[in-house]
Amino acid sequence: MPTMVSVPAGTFTMGFGESDTAPMGPAHSVTLTRDYAIGKHEVTCGQYADMLNYALNQGALAGDYAGNVTVMNAEGNSQELVRLNGAFADQPCPVRYRGGLFVADAGKEDWPMMYVTWYGAVFYTVMLSRSEGLSELYDLTDWSPRFIENDTVQFGSPGYRLPTEAEWEYAARYNDGRFYPWGNEDWTESRANYNGSVGAPSPVGSFPDGDSSLGIQDLAGNVSEWVQDFYAPYGSAGARTDPVNNTSGTYRQRRGGGWLPYANNFVYTTYHTDTNYAYVYYPDLGFRVVRAP
Repeated sequence: MPTMVSVPAGTFTMGFGESDTAPMGPAHSVTLTRDYAIGKHEVTCGQYADMLNYALNQGALAGDYAGNVTVMNAEGNSQELVRLNGAFADQPCPVRYRGGLFVADAGKEDWPMMYVTWYGAVFYTVMLSRSEGLSELYDLTDWSPRFIENDTVQFGSPGYRLPTEAEWEYAARYNDGRFYPWGNEDWTESRANYNGSVGAPSPVGSFPDGDSSLGIQDLAGNVSEWVQDFYAPYGSAGARTDPVNNTSGTYRQRRGGGWLPYANNFVYTTYHTDTNYAYVYYPDLGFRVVRAP
């Protein structure tokens, strides 16, 4: 099971700068009215394989996983969850189907899960909630969230889900508005696996110098992370409460930067433009979970 870190409710400044056309702006006040818990680490390959085996026993999987091609969900609106034969940047998917079970490659059990789509990240939270007897916070018939109304997070049904973009940024900046998870000092190779410094993913928790003030690890580097929101410009500097963008946009948002060098790859806590379609998968894209009260 994921190790969780408690994040107290509070108000913080989200974003950076004054311009509504800047990648991170305008800065605006956000209030999160409830405590929540966020994964201390990105979900690992071993944890994801365990979930797939649970889902397999539930009859919840489809796709050519026996041929190590793809895993899809059998319930509801079927989407690709994981690309098992993904092999970009000389990094093949570390999870395989062998002998009737999903397993992580030896030595990569603690790597962050990759080649996982946004749907695959959501599916993990649904199965995790199901395994613990908690509320399933997404409807797999259409992938709609059950915890959002009018672009505002609703509470009352405890379970696992993806963090909202605001929850992710608050956990990374808490509680002093820092520009990186570890503070305001520039990135060094001891703080994060970033932009080719290692050349491959690292086991989660390998860079304690980059821990956030709450002790959350790998919020910068290793793999960037799917969050709940669609991407859209912030638009205004107006204050918001428990915000989530569930209605405006095409791309799902990703946060945190990753190990693979590319142009749109930054580890700022406020960086807001690194986005992808929900169905894409990469060797530098994973996720962590939130447990909602």
